[in-house]
Amino acid sequence: MKVTRKSKWLLSILFVFLLPSHLFSQAASMPMEAPTEGEPVTEVQEDETDEGGNRTIKGIIYDEQGETIIGASVLIKGEETTGTTSDMDGKFTLSVPQGATLVISYIGYHPQEIKIRKRTALHVILKEDNQLLEEVVVVGYGTVKKSDLTGSVSGVSTRQFKNQPIKRVENILQGRTPGVEVTATSGVPGAGMKVRVRGTTSINKSSDPLYVIDGIISSSGLDGINPSDIQSMEVLKDASSTAIYGSRGSNGVILITTKGGSEGKASITFDASVGLSTVRKQYDLLNAYEYATALNDIRGSSTISAEDLEAYKNGTKGINWADLITHTGITQDYRLSISGGNAKVKYLISGNMLDQEAVTIRTDYKRYGIRANIDADVKPWLTISAKMNASSLHKHNDGANWFHITNFSPTMEMKDSETGIYNRDPYNIANGSNPYGELMVNYSDSYSYNLNANLTLLFKIMKGLTFSVQGGYDYDHSPSYSFKSKLEAPGAINSMNNTSNMHNYWQNTNNLTWQRQFGDHNVTAMAVWEISRSWDTGLQGTGSNLNNESVGYWNIANAAIRNASNSYTEASLASGIIRANYDYKKRYFITAALRADGSSKFQGNNKWGYFPSAAVAWDIAKEKFMSNQHILEQLKLRGSFGVTGNQDIAAYSTLGMLSGATYGWGTSNAYTGYWGNQFPTPDITWEKTYQYDLGVDLSLGGFNITFDWFKKITKDLLFQKQVPKYNGGGTYWVNQGELKNTGVEFSVNTFPVKGTVTWETGFNAAYVKNEVTDLAGSDFVLTANYSDLGGAMQIMKPGYPMGSFYVYQWKGFDEKGANLYQKADGSLTTSPTSDDLVVKGQASPKWTMGWNNTISWKNWTVNIFFNAATGYNRLNISRYTAASMTGNSRFVTLRDAYFKGWDHVSNKAEAAYPSLTNTESKNYANSDFWLEDASFVKLKNVSISYRIPRRVAKFASIQLSVSAQDLFTITRYKGMDPEVYTSYDGLDYGAYPIPRTITFGAKIRF
Repeated sequence: MKVTRKSKWLLSILFVFLLPSHLFSQAASMPMEAPTEGEPVTEVQEDETDEGGNRTIKGIIYDEQGETIIGASVLIKGEETTGTTSDMDGKFTLSVPQGATLVISYIGYHPQEIKIRKRTALHVILKEDNQLLEEVVVVGYGTVKKSDLTGSVSGVSTRQFKNQPIKRVENILQGRTPGVEVTATSGVPGAGMKVRVRGTTSINKSSDPLYVIDGIISSSGLDGINPSDIQSMEVLKDASSTAIYGSRGSNGVILITTKGGSEGKASITFDASVGLSTVRKQYDLLNAYEYATALNDIRGSSTISAEDLEAYKNGTKGINWADLITHTGITQDYRLSISGGNAKVKYLISGNMLDQEAVTIRTDYKRYGIRANIDADVKPWLTISAKMNASSLHKHNDGANWFHITNFSPTMEMKDSETGIYNRDPYNIANGSNPYGELMVNYSDSYSYNLNANLTLLFKIMKGLTFSVQGGYDYDHSPSYSFKSKLEAPGAINSMNNTSNMHNYWQNTNNLTWQRQFGDHNVTAMAVWEISRSWDTGLQGTGSNLNNESVGYWNIANAAIRNASNSYTEASLASGIIRANYDYKKRYFITAALRADGSSKFQGNNKWGYFPSAAVAWDIAKEKFMSNQHILEQLKLRGSFGVTGNQDIAAYSTLGMLSGATYGWGTSNAYTGYWGNQFPTPDITWEKTYQYDLGVDLSLGGFNITFDWFKKITKDLLFQKQVPKYNGGGTYWVNQGELKNTGVEFSVNTFPVKGTVTWETGFNAAYVKNEVTDLAGSDFVLTANYSDLGGAMQIMKPGYPMGSFYVYQWKGFDEKGANLYQKADGSLTTSPTSDDLVVKGQASPKWTMGWNNTISWKNWTVNIFFNAATGYNRLNISRYTAASMTGNSRFVTLRDAYFKGWDHVSNKAEAAYPSLTNTESKNYANSDFWLEDASFVKLKNVSISYRIPRRVAKFASIQLSVSAQDLFTITRYKGMDPEVYTSYDGLDYGAYPIPRTITFGAKIRF
C-alpha cells in the first residue's frame, strides 16, 4: 500500500493523540486514589478514629506540573519531632490526633499547612517559591550560588522552555538571554545558527562562542544534542567569568549542563510531536499572463503571440514556480527517557528521533540520538560520573534556490522534450537552470556521526577539599556527497564531489578545590591543570565530465577529469588555572583568576598567553542600615575586568607553506614544481580582548532586575594579508587592527499574578555598538564581493561597524524615469562612479529583545514568547534581481516593478520603480534603494498545554499541547524574512525563510 504525504501527517497526528486516549480508557477502569486537581487539598473520604483518638492519614504530594515530590517533609504542627517524608511515589502515611494540622514542606517550595478535620486522604500540590529557591549557577570549572555571583552570567533553565517544541539547542537562548544575538542563517531543516555574545570580536576568524557540555569543550558543535536532555544553560559574558577559559573565551562561553537521574523508582517519559510547516510570506510576483503582457508592453507586441497570451490567460501554459516547489513540511519528533536511582547510583538514559521535512520538495533532515548519564557514589570519599551522547545526522539537499524561484520566468517551459534538459525558453530571453529542475536532477547528502563522552572521578579528600579528574572525548565524522547533472541547463557540465572529514578532540582536566568558612568569612580556592589535543583528517575526490550519470555521486571512475586530495592537522593546548573567591557575610565579594595557555599554533616565546581577571561586588541590602526594611531583598553592585584571547587560526598558520603543481611544458612528461603560498610569520601571537563590566542586581518587591554596562576592546587582531601577484602571491598573518564593542543589557523577571492564576513574565533587552577602530594600517577593506552584481557590497572601515554596507545613494528618478544617484560633491547623476559610494547601515542589530510569558490556571498552561531586533539592515538582492531585468528571466518578475513602475503609472510622482524602457537608467545592486530596514518583532511561540488530571490517568502524568512558531512578524522589510541571510551577513541573496509551524504534542510520564 502506498502511503501518501497527506496520509503520513494524518497518521502522525492520530498517533500523538490516540495514544493518550488509549491510556485514558485504561485508567477509567481503575480505582481512583486522588481527587480532582484544582484545590491544593481535597477531601476524599471519612473514617473512624482508633481507640487512642488518632486518625491514619494517607496522601500524595505533587508539584504544579503534576510530578510527585520525593522526600517532602510532613510534620504535625507543634510536634516537630512527629512526622514522616514522602516516598518515591510522593506518598506518605501518618497517624495524627484529632484536630491536628499538618505542615508539608520541601526545599524551594512554599510550605503548606492543612487542618485535618475529618479527612483521611489528601492530595497536596506544593507551589514553587522562586524567592526562596537559592539557585546554583554553573560557572567555569565549578558552581556558585546565584546570590554569590560577581560576574555577568545569564542562565536559562528547563522551566523556561520545556513546553515549547524546540528542535535546536541555540533556539533556547534566542530572546531569553540579554546580550546574546541568535540568528538563523536559513530556514531549511538542519541549517546552522549564528550566535554572538556582546558583539563581533574578530575580523578574519570566528566570533562564535565557546560551548562547554558537562565540563568538556564541544568542538563538533551542538547539532547532535537533544534539547530535551538539557537541564540548564549559562552564558558567561564578562571577562571575570570568561577569562577562566583564556585563549578560547573572548567570544563568550556557553555552559550546558545535561539532565541526570534522581533518587526514586524508574520514571519513563515519552514525548511525541508532529509539526506542519508552511511558507509564511512570499514575494508578490507576476503570474504567467501578467508577465507575458508586461513583456509585450515593454519590448513590443510581437514578442509573445496572441495565441500564447490566451494560453497563459486560461492557465494551459505557464508555471508558478513557488506553487510547484513548496508544500507542507511534516516534522515528527519522538523522545523517550528513563531515569531513576537510589541513594548511591542515579541514572538517565534517553533516545530521540527527529524527521523534519522542508517546505520545499526533496529536502529533509533526520537526527537520531542516544544519551546515558550515570552518577555513582562508590565510596563515601569517591563519586564517579559518566556521560555519553551519540548522534547520527543526515541532511538531504540544501533546499530550493529561492533566488531562482523569485526571479525565474513563469513563461518558461519545464524542460526540452527532446534533450530532457530542464531549461527551455520559447522566447530566448531567460537563462540559467530552473529551480524545479535543480531539485529534480541535482542532489546532495551530508552526514554527521557524533560522539561526546566524559568520565569524572571526584575525590573528597577531607572536609572542604576535593580533587576531580575528568577525561573527555569529542568525535565527529562528516562525510558529504553531491552530484550535479548536465540536464540542469544547456551547456552544463556534470560533476560529483565526495568528501570525508574526521575530527577528534581529547581533553583532560584536573581540579583541586578548597572551600572553608571562618566565621563570617567564606573562601574558595581552585587550581586546575588541563591539557587538550585535536587532530583532523580530510579526504576529497571530485570528478567532472561524467560519461554516465546513472549512479550519481558514486561515479568518479567515469569522470574524464578527476582530482583527489587529503589533509591532516593536529594542535594541542596546555593550561594552568588558579581562581579564588572570597566573601564577607555574603555582603562583600572578591573573585580573582589567572589562566596560562600554551598553544602549539604559535612559535617560540609566543606559545604562552596569560589571561588575568578580577571582580568585586557589594550587596548593599545586607548592610546593617538596611536591616529594618523588608522590600529590598538584594541590591548588588558589580564591577569586573579581565583579558581573554583568541587562537582560532588553523594549525601551521605561522609556518611557511609550499604548494605543489605538475605541468608538462609541451611534453608528455609531468614535471613537479613548488611555490610558496604562505609566508612564515613566527612573531604571530594571540588576539586579546580587554573587557570592562559594571552591573547591578536588584530584587525588589517580587521583581528581579539586572543591568550591565560593558566595553570590549579587541587588540592585535589576527589579520590575513595578501602578497601581490608580482611578488609571488600567497598570504601571511599579522597582529594588527582593533575592534571595540560597547553596550548595555537589561532584564526583569517577576510574577505579576499569583494564586489560582499564575503569570510569570520576563523581559530582556541589549544594545551593542560595534566599531572597527584600526584596520592593520589600511584605510578600508572591501568585502561581500560579487562580480556578477558589480563588486563589493560591504566594507570594513575604521569608525564604522563590521558588516557596514558600501552603496550608492539613490535620490529618485529623472524626468525620463531613470534612477538618480548622489555624487560625492552633492550633485545628481544617472551614472555614478566608485568615488560616489558611501558607508551606510549595518548588518547586525543594535538592539535585541525578548519577552517570555507563562500563564498557568489549574491544569492549563499558556506560553507566549516574542523576540525582536532593531537598528540593522538587509541588502535585498532578491528584490533587486526580480525588479531590474538582471535575474534569470532577463525581465522583471516582481509585480510592483511593472504595475507601480514609471512606465505604467499615470502620476509619475507615485512611481515606485524606474522605467523599464529607458536604456539610460542604471540599476545597481549596491544601492540604498535596495538597502532596507530589517527591524522586526516576531511572535516566536504560542503554546497551550493541558495536563490530564491524575484521577483520570492515575498511573501516568499526561500532557497534551498545541503550539505555533513564527506565527507572525511585524516588519517593514519587503523580503520574505528579515532574520535570515545568505553567504554574507546582511545580504538576502535568496535566503531560505523560516516557516510557520503548527505543532501537536503529547507528553506521557510513567
